[in-house]
Amino acid sequence: MNVLISGASMAGLSAAHWFARLGHKVTVVERSNGLRPGGAPIDVRGQAIGAAERMGILPQILAERVVPGEPSPILDGNGAQVATFDMRWFGNQTDDDVEISRDRLNLILRRSIPQDVAFHFASSIASINDSGAGVDVTLADGTQHHCDLVVGADGLHSNVRRLAFGPERDYVKHFGHYVALVDLPKDRTWQRAMLNVPGLKISVRDSGDGPQGMMIVASEEVDYDFRDIESQRRLVDRFMSRVDAWQVPQMRAAFTAPDAEGFYFDSVSQTRMPSWINGNVAVIGDAGHCAALLSGLGTTLAMVSAEILATTWTECGGQMAQASPLYHERLRPYVEHCQQFATVGAPLMVPATQEALDERNQNLRDCAAKFAETA
Repeated sequence: MNVLISGASMAGLSAAHWFARLGHKVTVVERSNGLRPGGAPIDVRGQAIGAAERMGILPQILAERVVPGEPSPILDGNGAQVATFDMRWFGNQTDDDVEISRDRLNLILRRSIPQDVAFHFASSIASINDSGAGVDVTLADGTQHHCDLVVGADGLHSNVRRLAFGPERDYVKHFGHYVALVDLPKDRTWQRAMLNVPGLKISVRDSGDGPQGMMIVASEEVDYDFRDIESQRRLVDRFMSRVDAWQVPQMRAAFTAPDAEGFYFDSVSQTRMPSWINGNVAVIGDAGHCAALLSGLGTTLAMVSAEILATTWTECGGQMAQASPLYHERLRPYVEHCQQFATVGAPLMVPATQEALDERNQNLRDCAAKFAETA
């Protein structure tokens, strides 16, 4: 059977692996010119560890994992250290959980996909016509495909979800924060640390591929064009203007530089849908059930949902009417579990008030002391 997948990141690449491995003819359509570079380091956790092992890529992931460093300094709004932070104190579901750069995991997933899978980069879906007996897809360049299943793995602002399920506002729920990332210039030394003031986190870390700046800010929903990079740069600069200590002025310059690499800005949101399947169209990963960056489980959900969709649909002989209830039964509890994690991440990473920030910092100092006793 023919499967067309929109999106070539973790969800789309994982889906391409599984559908091709299960004997289907697979085509992948990706809006970018190639695999999208950059992004914050990500976690392969919980059920995704088993998925990676079944895919045969766990050894490569372990070989490319981020080597844990020393705990990062936590700074106040004046740049003074007030605590230390180590994600290992909070982040892992099991001792086997792995942190890896997004670029490295994308390359590992890409190499796991059979050569006969067709990739169409710099392309996107213009229309979807599901007749019930199959799906006719027209790409933006006029190319047409007939397939048995369309999989939307095209992220939070999914084009497939919009075409097959309805407008984004019906499903994407703002989680009260915005996040920005940028690759920092390598011609200077950057201090690895995390600065917090109420409702704002600014940090620098290097996971082995160069220094990266990150900002997470608490904010009501802002009306902006998610494809207008220049307006996004201005938003980031405005959010960061509250702080003038530490390396923040230099980081603001990096975020607003037109030639900066690795720039990313988006809302911290969750995708909540009553069903991830409509006829012969399915959405997975952030397109269908984004858990929000603050959960630390987006990549895990992408890999797990791809495997469950491919295996369930194949078990049912490509009959989505039979596969859909079984797919939702298998995946829904895990999605709810992962989305709940975001409510834990927000107060830890971006405390909203000075009182909450002081309490968080004291908890971190207590954790550091406890960790030192057991080390």
